[in-house]
Amino acid sequence: RLAKPATIAFQVANLAVIATFACIATLFVNNRFEFEYVWAHSDLRNPIAYRIAAIWSGQQGSFLLWTAWAAIFALFTVNKTKIYKRWYGISYAVVLCSLTAILAFESPFNLNMVDGKVFVPADGFGLAPSLQNYWVIIHPPTIFAGFASLTALFALAFAALMVKNYDLWLPIVRPLAIVALTLVGVGLCMGGFWAYETLGWGGFWMWDPVEIVSFVPWCFAIAFIHGIVVQTAKQKWKLSNLLLGGAPFLFFIYGTFLTRSGFLSDASVHSFAEMNSSALKLLIGLMAIVVLGFMGLWFVRVWQARKEESVGNERLTRDRWMSLGIWAVSLLGLASFVGMSVPLIMALRGQKPRVVEEGLYHQVLPYFFIPVMILMAIAPFLSWRKTDPKKLWGRVYSVACISIGITAALFFTAITTKYNTQIDLAPKVTMLNKYVVNGLSWIMFLVALCLFTVVASVWHSVERYRGKMIGTSGFMAHVGVALLMCGLIVSRGFERKDTGMLMKDHPTNVLGYNFTYSGMTSNDKDRENKLLLDVTGAGKNKIYTARPGMYKTTMGDGQETTMVWPDIRRGVLQDTYLALGQPQTNGTQVVTVKVGETVTFGELLLTHSGLKTEGQPGTPGTTFGASVKITTKGKSKVIEPKLELQSQGPPKELPASLDKNLNLVLTGMNASDKSVSLRVDFTDPMYPVEVFHKPFTSLVFLGTFLMTVAGIMSAWYRRAPQTSPVPAKAGSKSGANLSPDEGLTLAGESQ
Repeated sequence: RLAKPATIAFQVANLAVIATFACIATLFVNNRFEFEYVWAHSDLRNPIAYRIAAIWSGQQGSFLLWTAWAAIFALFTVNKTKIYKRWYGISYAVVLCSLTAILAFESPFNLNMVDGKVFVPADGFGLAPSLQNYWVIIHPPTIFAGFASLTALFALAFAALMVKNYDLWLPIVRPLAIVALTLVGVGLCMGGFWAYETLGWGGFWMWDPVEIVSFVPWCFAIAFIHGIVVQTAKQKWKLSNLLLGGAPFLFFIYGTFLTRSGFLSDASVHSFAEMNSSALKLLIGLMAIVVLGFMGLWFVRVWQARKEESVGNERLTRDRWMSLGIWAVSLLGLASFVGMSVPLIMALRGQKPRVVEEGLYHQVLPYFFIPVMILMAIAPFLSWRKTDPKKLWGRVYSVACISIGITAALFFTAITTKYNTQIDLAPKVTMLNKYVVNGLSWIMFLVALCLFTVVASVWHSVERYRGKMIGTSGFMAHVGVALLMCGLIVSRGFERKDTGMLMKDHPTNVLGYNFTYSGMTSNDKDRENKLLLDVTGAGKNKIYTARPGMYKTTMGDGQETTMVWPDIRRGVLQDTYLALGQPQTNGTQVVTVKVGETVTFGELLLTHSGLKTEGQPGTPGTTFGASVKITTKGKSKVIEPKLELQSQGPPKELPASLDKNLNLVLTGMNASDKSVSLRVDFTDPMYPVEVFHKPFTSLVFLGTFLMTVAGIMSAWYRRAPQTSPVPAKAGSKSGANLSPDEGLTLAGESQ
């Protein structure tokens, strides 16, 4: 009797959450600065797109965005869950109730109050300068939609455990799993593109804990989808798939706690502020309920079943190798999970939280990445029943030869063309035992491995294509992942970088390019301001004009800071990436030079020739100077900065001018070894520049595009629930008795 009213109440609650998000959006669009959250994250100067994006720029708004997306998924899925509807709605409601309870304490609707009265500021504080980029408009909504979709997977897995029907849920959850995998994967890549274009460290990924919070659920979503394929075709992995269906959400809830609890405030560039204590307790409560409740129920069902279906003794079957692949990608996710948890472990032990460095991930994770790529390439060539080893070897051998040939051609091109001077062909790689190996061989092996997967996926897709794109989308996704990883490996492994110091009338040479300051597009108070840097080659011919962004802004503490954005000259084969450092407006670096010694300061070579004294030592007015030869732009000049003794106080500095922009100051000397301390002062700002050559970053974008298209195609073809698979009876056509082609059709190839 209560089923229908309960469904209506559940849907009304979801609509109320969505309406709440619409309310906060209305406040932002209309500049309602009497609300504290609106005032803190928006202002009158921002266009409407940034005003809307400001909703999720803070902790309260991002929680509301997550909750609203979760409500949207609940709204459109609850009536399609058939026999699981009751427990699906209950478990989903527990999550949504917890999130709305958290929002009661982390509310974006608090008013600005002064002496008990509402205060309406004339303008808002504004969106943080580092967030004012078009990616803030599209990346958070995409990734949070992915996070919200994980709730549907979790709720369906829980409902299947409660109902004890482990087959009917597969056609219901499969399209949702594909959507979740696609959204989280695309969101991950968008975050990498955002970092590449704005942070200025020349890469897409740094293994920051907040990045891994998204990566770990993505790994387990991949494992889950492949588990669905195995269960559909062979009626195996039933209980394991229930665990894999809930795992992405469980890991994300833990990651949310990790990033919102304050443990990463000093260890991550992405972490949010510490939550309200009551809200944090509610989040911990939600984490405890879903983890303990789900895992407890799963272990009960495993105990009741005693054991899952046997894997079988035959080794060369697709389900056996796909099972190995599921284990490999799950272990990859678990290893990353351990790495992101290190700051929390250190904090609980009373130590200062510190993130695991990028290099350690690169030493550990290849041991899981390599088998994942090999299994991803070879498993599709196997039949669901026994495979002929000779035929398998013939295909694998052919694919390997093609892959090695492509790798060799790429390597030959790299070392025989102009690119051999623009990429690092002698990188060093440190393995787990701190043994340094030849980086060129290691990286080329990983590249060949990625190409092996690409060629194998294309080969198999062509073999099996019968005009049905549903059998192609999975292999397109494999190609996308392999190309994406190839691009990340090559662009990071073979990158070349160097630094220089640039200022007006003083060019710098970095990586064979001459960079000359030629002005600004506006002024340093304009957010759209760009520095204009003319780039010339060895022949003094202008190649292009770099336009890194730079403007000054006032932060919340009243301090003025300079925001900088990199300039990226994109190409099919490589990017030239220029990262601008914080401009230096006065001399701060002091160098010590002995007689006859030469030191480098930016583009200046300072050579100390000897000391000079004028006057009677110990008498006021006596000067002590240093003869310094300065070489810049191939020209040399000798100048003499001095110190003049005073009747009282420290000696007076008497700078020597190199030109109208640069002064050399003598700050001290050591009579025993005749060394001097020198400081370079400058009147115009000096800009540190770091230049990267990033080869084949285009593969990162191409791989992301293919993954996205494959995910959309696969989700579209799987959108209609199919008849639930029934365990094969004796004499019937089960996956084990089907021909290879029929087995492929049954599995759907939607990997």
